[in-house]
Formats: sequence, structure tokens, C-alpha cells
Amino acid sequence: MLLTATGAVAQPADDTVVVAPAPGAAHSGEAMETGWAALPGGVHVAAADDVPPGQVVVSALTGFGYRKGLLGPNHRFGRVLGELAVAYAPVAHLAIALALDGRYDRHYGLVPSGDDGYVGDPRLLARYTLTSGRVHLGAQVGLWVPGKTAPSVAGSAISVDGQVFATLAAGPGRLSLDVGYRLDNSAKSVDSVDTLSLPDRVSLGVSDFNEVFGGVHYAIPLAAGKAYVGLEASVEAFVGSSSRAALAEHSQLLRGTLTAGYRIAPAWTLMAFVEGARSPGTELAQVTAGQIPLVPYEPVITSGVGLQAHFGGPSHGGGTSTVTTNDHPKDIELVEYADVAGQVSDDTGAPIVGAKVTVTLKTHTGTGATDEKGTYAVTKLPIGKTVGGATTLDDTAAAVAVEVDGKKPGRATLVLVKGGNTVPKIVLDPVLPPGQLRGIVKSLASGKPIANAQITVSPGGKTIATGADGTFQIDLAPGSYKITVTATGLANQELDVTIDPNGVSLKNIDMHK
Repeated sequence: MLLTATGAVAQPADDTVVVAPAPGAAHSGEAMETGWAALPGGVHVAAADDVPPGQVVVSALTGFGYRKGLLGPNHRFGRVLGELAVAYAPVAHLAIALALDGRYDRHYGLVPSGDDGYVGDPRLLARYTLTSGRVHLGAQVGLWVPGKTAPSVAGSAISVDGQVFATLAAGPGRLSLDVGYRLDNSAKSVDSVDTLSLPDRVSLGVSDFNEVFGGVHYAIPLAAGKAYVGLEASVEAFVGSSSRAALAEHSQLLRGTLTAGYRIAPAWTLMAFVEGARSPGTELAQVTAGQIPLVPYEPVITSGVGLQAHFGGPSHGGGTSTVTTNDHPKDIELVEYADVAGQVSDDTGAPIVGAKVTVTLKTHTGTGATDEKGTYAVTKLPIGKTVGGATTLDDTAAAVAVEVDGKKPGRATLVLVKGGNTVPKIVLDPVLPPGQLRGIVKSLASGKPIANAQITVSPGGKTIATGADGTFQIDLAPGSYKITVTATGLANQELDVTIDPNGVSLKNIDMHK
């Protein structure tokens, strides 16, 4: 029977060094090799690769098998098989899968002819994988509920199997090995063995024996990961006190399988397979007596196609990465950064919130703002670079300026180093209320007011012209100033004035030649 185990995810080959991937199915850029039960793998051999957390994998497969001479020289039977499966990873490393396997056998060359039929088997699996160095390890338990005529199930025939497996990089591909044991109760799905026809005995796929099974699978990626081929050999050995005596030909089921796949869309992979098997046979005496042992009798040759898809989960999965040697090695330039942090308060020590902080370097400027504690941080200021192991810091002189309404600006300077830098606390003094300068400009000779005389205030450079009546007024911050008065045809006048907060300073200015 084709649908009985799992296999390996195709991984890209590398040219120089394989960087072991985090366990996971192929990402959207790779062909996804998914085996039985929609879990990563080939047709029969399990692989220790994860389904990424949150991802759903869906697999549909169909095929046709053929065998002749099993129940007599003229006997032939054809088998149409199919599977629909879905797997889901609720957390990292754990995947749960449900597979619905079915087949239809058609028999020819028997007297009486016919007795064709359908069989359906649901299976539930749980798989856990982990990584140990460069080797991926896994374990799986499965629950098989054999049916009678599809879509029925037989609870008493529930069978359990368990297996362990390992996957590792080998040459251009990935090698998977597995071994397991099945406690097989499937024969209990038959109500009365003695009443079974010969075709039913070879078509039910149930067994009177337990099985030891295992195999090896080698997957090789092609076309930059868009395609793969897989080679597989697997065996099922029937065990029990009377197994070898009851089985006339071969107490093992041996298979060799070739698979190939191609990614037809980011989440979809089309696969095909062909398989040859050496399956248990029968003797004439067993056929004549109607006492053929109950074991899986499989076609000698089987082929088919499948379609797999994965949805959800992370946007990228962990495939094998590659490391190669550059043809022309060159040093990589690494930018070195500095972070600047500090605190701003008023003259009483209370934090100032919402002040604008500007850090100016020679070639870059960073800005920030103070928070409710008056603290600020300006990060990722480029101050130099490292090339070939040599570090050069050539832009480390920083000017820190702080501004906020109602306060005088604050400043600080420092030389930056890589990483964190702390600026001494900056205290902003209050802005004093403005005062006012008023005056009148007159001619000393005539006593008449002078219109359009120019008054210039230093520092600050403020300028105002007198009106037609010779008067002027200007608001100034408290402090000491020098004013210069100029008028056409008259000598310039210079005066010192002092402006008090909320005060008014009055000046009468007489101009002469």
C-alpha cells in the first residue's frame, strides 16, 4: 500500500558550507516536498523537519497500481488510490495531522469474477521534532482506524504505531532515516474472516501481524530550490509467532520509490511518483483452501501525482542557507554610532517637558524632545566607521541646544564616544518680562521734531524710524543697550540705555550738525 509513512523536505544544496537550518518546512521560494499525512517528507520515510508554527499544510494525492498472478495465473488487479490530508503546527516543533486514505480495487481473471470494492482508512498523527547540532531528530505516534466498506470505521481495530527518525545534510541533498513499530489490530475490522472472498482478503490491506518498519530517503533540490527529486527505500516486516509459517512468500514488504516535484506557485507544489514493490504472495494450496493470510498485498508497480500547499505561519521558513567564498574579497565598512541622553530642568530643579533638543555634529544633526521627567535621548548619531578592523571616529564634537517657550535657550558641548553618552544637566533660566524704550528726536537749533530719524539698538540690531512728530518706541528685553540715532544732514548720536523688567526708559535726543 502506498500511503503508509512520511519523508523529508527538500533542502537547497550549498557550494561551500551548509548552515544548518532551524527546523521548518520549505519557505515560499522552494518546492515543498510533503509526504503522507501532509507532513514534510517523501512517500514512506519520515523526516525530522518542522511545520512552522501556525502553518497549515494540505496534501491531495492519487495514483494507480497494478499486479498480476497473485491469486492464480490469470488473476490481475488494478488499484486506484487517493489521499486527502491536512497538517497543522499549533506551536513550534509540534505538528498534528489527519489523513483520509482510500482505495478501490478492481479484479480480473477470476471465477467468479468481480468482488471489487472500496476501503477507507482515517489516520491521526502527532509529530515532534528538535535540532541537535546539525542533525534534526523526530518522533511520531499514529492512530489508525481501519474501515470495512468506505466510509465506515471499526473501533475495535484501532491500531497504534510509533517511530523515531533523523534528518541531516549529506552531499548535495538531505538524508532521512527512520524506524518504527506498529501494534496492528486491523484484522479486527473483519467480522468473519472465513466468509471473506479471495479478492477481499488481498484488497482489505489489514493484517493479522504486527509490523516493524523503517526506511531511508534522500532528497536532492534542483533549479535553485524550485524543484526536487527523492529516492526512497522502505521495508515492513511482519512479526509474530506464526508469521513466517503462515506467509508463503516473503514476510516483508519491500518498496523502492522515486519522487519528483516542482513549485508551480509560491505556496503550491506539484509532485509525481513511481514505485516498485516486492509484496507478500500466495501459494496454490492457500488459494484453493481460501486461507490466504491477512497482510497488506500491494501492487507491484504504482504511480501517481499529488498537489501540496501550505498556508499561514511565518512569512519565511527556515531552509538550509549557503555560505560561499567571494571571488574578490573586500573589507566591509561598519558605521559606528553614538547615543546622547540627558535631562533638562528649570532654575528651581523641576523637569521641563516638551523642550526641543538638537544635537549637532559636523555632518549630521539629531533631534529629540524631553519627556515627563525632563529626560531625552537622541540615538544613532554616526560618528565614524570601522574598516578592516580599524576604527576611525572623525565626527565626535557635539553641540547640544535646548529650546522651549518661556525659557532662555540652554547649551552644552561634549566629545562623543561609541555607544552611550550622558550630557550634564541643562538648566533653563526664565525669560524676564520685556521693558520699553520711548523717546523724541528734535533739532537742537530749531527745537522742532525730526521725522524719519533712524534708531538702531545694539546688541540685537533692531531698527526703528521716528514718526512725523519725532517720537519712537521699541520693546526690548531687560538689559543694557547702546542706541545710535542718525538723521540726514545731522551728526550721529550714541546713548547708553538700561531697560528694566516691565519698565519704561524715556529719552529726549537733540540732534545737531
